Amino acid sequence: MGTWGTAIFSDDLAADLRGELKDLIGNGKTPEEATEQLKKDYSRALRDIGEGPVFWLALAASQWKLGRLTPEVKENALRVIDSGQDLKRWEATPALHTKRSKVLANLRETLNSEQPLAKKINPPYIDSTDWRIGQIIAYKLMAGDYCLLRVIGYHKDAGGTRPVVEPLDWRGESIPDRRFIKKLGIRACKKKGRSSRFMIGALSKREFPANRVEVTEIRTRPKQKSKDYTVTLWRLLDKDLDEFYGF
Repeated sequence: MGTWGTAIFSDDLAADLRGELKDLIGNGKTPEEATEQLKKDYSRALRDIGEGPVFWLALAASQWKLGRLTPEVKENALRVIDSGQDLKRWEATPALHTKRSKVLANLRETLNSEQPLAKKINPPYIDSTDWRIGQIIAYKLMAGDYCLLRVIGYHKDAGGTRPVVEPLDWRGESIPDRRFIKKLGIRACKKKGRSSRFMIGALSKREFPANRVEVTEIRTRPKQKSKDYTVTLWRLLDKDLDEFYGF
């Protein structure tokens, strides 16, 4: 885990906890249930002399902001602040030690104040796809013509399932037939060392440009394995296709 500043969330662990707490609450967990889940998931961090304090501080700050601060988390965060335990890792740099002290004093004041009303948290967005290996996807470019992407695999993680595709070396006004597509090669990436295959994902349902994506029934054999691919988002696809593939 990395730290890049003295603010509560200028820390990888703290930032991860904030996001995961929101996801758990969005999925229907109570604050107490979410706390127990995070304690279990981050049990190693809790035992660490440096990360343990960060866990309670970040969780308390996150819960308070969402209007869901539990007595247990508040008690542990105040204990960390009052004991000076968190400040030990800042002792080597007096200026940062002073800044962190102010951050913790402000957090203590916040945690002892009336927290906001509980905010509605929507369930986290889970990406999904029913595209099949070898399926040809026609993507309408901003210029109005099409490029073709072929599904070669999937990327699966906590955010869902996303397609991995290879761009075909073609651009045109109307989608060609299977016989023509079968003969097409792969569009080479213009950037040296970058593969000609990428995963496409979205962070919300509205990011998917349904009006510009045509899922054809054409399937041809992929020319590449689904590995060592780069990553893009649907909202960045036009820029990346232009920059890396000249579409």
